[in-house]
Amino acid sequence: MSVTDEFATVVPPPNPVAGHHHHPNLTPDPEGTRLQQALDFVRHPNNHKQAFRFVCVGGSGYVVTTVTFALLVHAAGINDTVSFVLSSLAGMANNFWWNRSWTFDATHHHIGKQGVRFLTVACLVALTAYGVYELLLSLTGMEKVLAEGIAYILVTPFSFIAQKLWSFKS
Repeated sequence: MSVTDEFATVVPPPNPVAGHHHHPNLTPDPEGTRLQQALDFVRHPNNHKQAFRFVCVGGSGYVVTTVTFALLVHAAGINDTVSFVLSSLAGMANNFWWNRSWTFDATHHHIGKQGVRFLTVACLVALTAYGVYELLLSLTGMEKVLAEGIAYILVTPFSFIAQKLWSFKS
């Protein structure tokens, strides 16, 4: 066992003293408290590496989406709404491929199940980011591209956790 493993080990809380009445939701969890589990998740070095890779993949997806959008609108003359949807799908495909093969190293799991879950999370993240974007615009009046960037930065931690734990089960 390495030093890192020792620090990452969760020590279960002691059992309640017999005869004491505790609220059922406050009974200690044999695997450790939820707060302790969350702290261990945040502190684990493998999660740091995956988070860094996730952000890199997201950056590449942003480039794919933006370049695809520009080509569809300007070079192909396609309607901007259709171009937005198609370029978003291109960015999502890019992100799925790289997150599956590089970020989470999850190619040993079923690609179809991962794809559906990834798309579900990506759409929920996009909707959430859009809500944050609209909120930022209405509260601050900031420039639209800046608001869009900030909105995605704010929802990225949720996206990382959902993609890691649900889509790729890594």
